[in-house]
Parts: sequence; structure tokens; C-alpha cells
Amino acid sequence: PIQVNLFDIVYLNGDVLFDKPLESRRKVLEGIIKPKPGKFQLAEQLVTKDLKKAEKFYEKALKAGQEGLIIKNLDARYQPGRRVGYWLKVKPTMENLDLVIIGAQWGTGKRAGWMGSLVLGCRKGDKFLECGMIGTGIKEKEDKEGVTFTQLTKLLKPYIESEKGRDLKIKPKVVVEVAYEEIQKSPNYTSGYALRFPRVVRIRFDREANDTD
Repeated sequence: PIQVNLFDIVYLNGDVLFDKPLESRRKVLEGIIKPKPGKFQLAEQLVTKDLKKAEKFYEKALKAGQEGLIIKNLDARYQPGRRVGYWLKVKPTMENLDLVIIGAQWGTGKRAGWMGSLVLGCRKGDKFLECGMIGTGIKEKEDKEGVTFTQLTKLLKPYIESEKGRDLKIKPKVVVEVAYEEIQKSPNYTSGYALRFPRVVRIRFDREANDTD
């Protein structure tokens, strides 16, 4: 089921509330909303000057599976499309992982002839288990920085072990550094986990498969 969490109001009964401070807008919202559990409610908030209370609220959000918190200036007016100087997103910083490529798919359309999606593998003993697919962070055109589809395809071709339709099984030889938002449980991959929003940072020519995470 979907539950709507209401956190702000910018228009009510013909009145535009952009110029009212956040604290006032929240009071307006609280005055008109009667929460219905499971359908809609006011987004939980904490107003405090106590750092320890803020840290506990942050930990509570993470334990509930939230991405993090948004810290807001109570005096801030609403500026459509902007939050710089008034809102601050706080979430955990994840260290990049070194992972090996263990599979791929041939691309279609403008990516035909390239390995367009890559299967990432994490190491467990002497085995490599799937932990996600990636196509972000890879460039279509050559330049001085970044990794290209042409470069990766050329590197991976000699390590193709089997091919079925567009799907390729790749010998674990090529290591890439991967940035991501978080790790989630997933039945779709053999590791039981998946990286959320993974993107290639660089090829690790200095690493071998047994050096990976």
C-alpha cells in the first residue's frame, strides 16, 4: 500500500504561500490535515537545537529504511526548484567498491556492438556472486576522462565464456571501481543483495579479481 506523507504547503484557497516562512507553512498544513493512517499523514519532523536529539532522529530514519534527512531553515521562504542555502540533504557516505565484471548484455540501438549493461560480481571466497547491473557512468564518446563502452567492450571480449542471445557470461578478470547510493536486499542476484544507483568511476588496472570486495 502507498501512504502519502505531507511535508509542505504552498497554495490554499486561492492564497499563494511562497513568501511565508517554512514554520508558518507547516502550521497551516497542521491546521487543515486530519491524518488517516495507511493513507496520508504529516511527515514526521523534529525542531531542535540539541545535536544529540538530531542524531537520534537521523538514526531512527536510517533504521526505518529512509535514505536520510532533509535539514531546513525554519525562516526560509519557498523558492520553486531551489533549495540551496535553505535545505541540506544528510545521508550516509558510502565508500566506493572494487568489483569484477562477470557478465554483460549486448546493447541495442545506438549501443549496438557494445556491451551495454554489465553484471557486477562481489567476491565470496573463491566465488563471485552477482550484486547488480550497471550501465551508468560509462561514456559513449571518447574523451580524456572517464570510461567508454568501446574501451570496456574491447577489454571484456577476450574473456567471453559463453553467449546466449544478448546475454554474456564473462570470465572474472576486469575490475572496476563502483560508486553507489546504498546496498539493498534483492532476490534478483545470487549474492542476495543489489547496489542502488551504481555507476562506474574507473577501471582498476592495478587490481586483480582476487583483490576485489
